[in-house]
This record gives sequence, structure tokens and C-alpha cells, in this order.
Amino acid sequence: MIKLEVFDPAMCCATGICGNSVDPKLVTFASDLEWLKKQGIDVVRHGLSFEPAEFVKNEAVKNTLQSDGNECLPIIVIDNKIVSKACYPSREKLAEICGLEYKEDFGGCCGSECDCSNAPAEENCCCPPDCDCHQSPVSDNSKKMLFIIVLLIMVGIIAFKFSCKAGAAENTYKNLTSISQINSKEDVAFIYIPTIGNEKINGKIKEAMLSAQSTLKAKNISASLYLMSPKSLEYAQVASQTTPPAILTIYKGKGKNYVSGTINQTKLLQSYMAASLSGGCGAECPCHKK
Repeated sequence: MIKLEVFDPAMCCATGICGNSVDPKLVTFASDLEWLKKQGIDVVRHGLSFEPAEFVKNEAVKNTLQSDGNECLPIIVIDNKIVSKACYPSREKLAEICGLEYKEDFGGCCGSECDCSNAPAEENCCCPPDCDCHQSPVSDNSKKMLFIIVLLIMVGIIAFKFSCKAGAAENTYKNLTSISQINSKEDVAFIYIPTIGNEKINGKIKEAMLSAQSTLKAKNISASLYLMSPKSLEYAQVASQTTPPAILTIYKGKGKNYVSGTINQTKLLQSYMAASLSGGCGAECPCHKK
């Protein structure tokens, strides 16, 4: 069986079909993937916001991200070989790369010769009035889309509340006086670097750290949260590499990445992935700033 994997960029949900504004391309692509499944293709999707570890495990995807950055997403892989990147292919293209025969479906019950869209059944049409091609698909599709959106919103709310409860149980920030305190066996450490005179973590950053910790934990990746005191000996050195308040992400005691400015769950997960890429740093790393 052919296995097709989709590595999506960071989105609000697994398919991107959520929120107030839905991209029609994502709706079409989701439908095309369902079509592939019906043709016997094993389809798996990985979202950067929800499964960052999968991006690191796949060598081809990891290397492409390292060389091209997040602009290469989405990446489509078949049998561990990248067959498409930076766009969502059409159904015809998906069929081609999967080796499937594809014929365009004109819909209705009488094929492409039927002119039912612009004429009643008794005029210039090859099917009777009760044929479903006389019914406008807009209304039914709109209802289906509304149902999907409402369902995804409800699932998102439940997942968010669950993650908040899970995060609250781990609301423990370890005080850090030296980077050497971090065990090299830890999967990932998020270190909050405060501004001098204000060591408290504001609510949004705290929520982002806890959400990222909870997301990684669900993938069996341990994430510890630390608070570096401005009084520590290494504070000046670490703070000089970024703009506090900021987060220093350390992967396995080696790979490092900084996040400053707007700090949210997505950026922290991206920072984790950047730090895990052979100890390299990503776009937020100060070494890229002039």
C-alpha cells in the first residue's frame, strides 16, 4: 500500500479548516485526501503545531526545513521521498504522484453533456426533474461546512480546556542560576529570561509555555520550564544574545534557539524544532540579526 504523508505548516487545527476565515484551498485539499483514502492510499497528516517531533524524525523533511526554512511547507512525502513542497497539489496532481488513474467528475447523473445548470429538466437537459443535478450543491455544501467548522471549534475548546488543566498541574518553574544545572538527558528546556526589575512571567507567555509543554508531553517529549534570575552569574551573557523578555530553548543540553517579541505556543514549538536540528538555530536566533 502506498503511504502518503503531509507535513503541514503551523495551523489552528489539524486540517486548517477552523477559525473565522477558512482558506478554500485547505477545504479542497482535505476533500482530495479523503478521495485518495477511498482509492486505497494510506494518508497521514502531521501538523507543525501538534506533531513537531514527526518533522524531526523524518530525515528528508528535517533537511529540507534546515535548508529552506518554513517556507517549504507543506511537504508531501511518499515512501520517505519528497514529491511536493511549498504548495497543496490538486487532486489530479495527487493522483499522478500516487500512480492513480484520474477522471474529472462533472457531477450530476447524466455526465458532461448535460446542461442542467442553466435550463430546467424539460429544456436542453438529459435527466428528469428529480435528478440530483437539478439541486444546487451550494446549500448542502454550506451546511456540511458549517457543521464541520462548529464541530472543530467544539473540539478545539475541549482540547484547550484539557491542555490548560494538564498544564496547571505542571505549573512549576524551576529557578535557574546556571545553564549547567540543566540535565543533558532532558528532551527540551524552556528558560524564561525576564527583564531586569520584572521577574514575573506575564499571563500570555506563561500560557504559551504551559501549552507547549503539554503538547510535547502528549508526544512523549519531556519539557521542563525554568526561570533565570537576573541575579544569576550567567544572566548578562544569556540576555546579551536576545531581547528580554525572551525564551531560551535548549534541546538535549546542546541545541539552542531564542524566541523574543511575540511569544506563543506555535513559536515555542518551532523553537524546539529549530534547536533539535543538529544543534542549529532558527530565524529567531540573534546570530541572524544585523
